[in-house]
Amino acid sequence: MTTSSSGPVAGAYRRVIGIVNKLEGAILIISVLLMAGNNIANVVGRVVFNQSLFFAEELNSILIILVTFAGTSFAARHGSHIRMTAIFDALPRRYQKGLIVLITFATSACIFTICYFSVTYILWVAPRGQILPALQIPVYLTYLWAPVSLFITGLEYFVTGIKNLYHRPVYLSTEVTNDEYENVAEL
Repeated sequence: MTTSSSGPVAGAYRRVIGIVNKLEGAILIISVLLMAGNNIANVVGRVVFNQSLFFAEELNSILIILVTFAGTSFAARHGSHIRMTAIFDALPRRYQKGLIVLITFATSACIFTICYFSVTYILWVAPRGQILPALQIPVYLTYLWAPVSLFITGLEYFVTGIKNLYHRPVYLSTEVTNDEYENVAEL
């Protein structure tokens, strides 16, 4: 990991993101394990006892939402999203820097816009009082991770843009430079 930022704001940011990173990693691991366990238990129940788990589908839906959105910000932080690099790789280094700044700020703006719409959707759904039939959980609670994760993802792209403005290496994310990415890709 390449970090050349210093100062109290950068240090505080790194500490907070370190905690968020561990939390998201735990959410991803636990959610995937719970999905696997839920599916196995449902199959065993259906085959052995001729009775499916009544909540299996709803639980998996909630876990898929968690994995999707926790994974989005986790991947943004680690430079793991799919990249189309044909034009980027063909450019000289100084133009790569300009392109990545444009890409990160544009992506950040798009993600923050989606975050805004996800909040407005939750605010629209919440007063309707819908609940999941099997788990008896309000529907809007299953969507709460979406705006949180989208905000973190937008912030990751925004900070990556800032890092690219003030530091020499080309940062693909707050944690990964283009050189580090290319070294891993060659393995």
